Amino acid sequence: MGLRRVETILLTCCLGQAFPAKKWVLDPAVFWRHSLACAMVCRKFSEKLAATDGEKAYMAGLLHDIGFMVNCLVFPQEFSAAMERACHDETSLYDAEQATMQFTHCETGRALAEKWKLADDVIEVIAHHHAVEQSVKARPLVALVHLSDLLCRMRGLGYGYYERHKVDLVSDSAWAILLQEHRDLEGVDLVRFTFELDEAVEEIHALVSTVFGAAPSRS
Repeated sequence: MGLRRVETILLTCCLGQAFPAKKWVLDPAVFWRHSLACAMVCRKFSEKLAATDGEKAYMAGLLHDIGFMVNCLVFPQEFSAAMERACHDETSLYDAEQATMQFTHCETGRALAEKWKLADDVIEVIAHHHAVEQSVKARPLVALVHLSDLLCRMRGLGYGYYERHKVDLVSDSAWAILLQEHRDLEGVDLVRFTFELDEAVEEIHALVSTVFGAAPSRS
């Protein structure tokens, strides 16, 4: 299957087994489908950026939403309410968490990442991937994961419900941050790049099916 594919399956299995299945508010297959998608997009995106560590980008993308696992385990009722609101309002889970819980997976994810003693730049991604402007360290990596997360959700690899998007990636502050750091991006057609991501969708679904069984048919 290839060393990288095997590593991906093993890592996802280990992380998936770290949390009791009965405690999930989110379908774990949906969660890992999005996480793997974001990781793969981060790696693909990083190939366009000179002197960028593709494996670090992959790991940051894979772990960016681990706060959702904390919320499922520690705050299941509150997070269920946030999930219901997100589905009803067709908005992001981040916005729904802020409205119903007054805290988000970014905060709980950061606490878990610090407990696990993850790398500082990965912690920064987990804490600020929805608010890049608040990032102090590793802003290009945070911006990369932010954009990859948006791209996945725009391509139907979100959290299993319809999410209305009003996103102009070129005007996003994260894109401006990446342009400042990587001038070689000026020649990249971002719209064309989003269509290139469709090539990875089949592989993403295959990986999730291998680990968790077939993913739900909802987009």
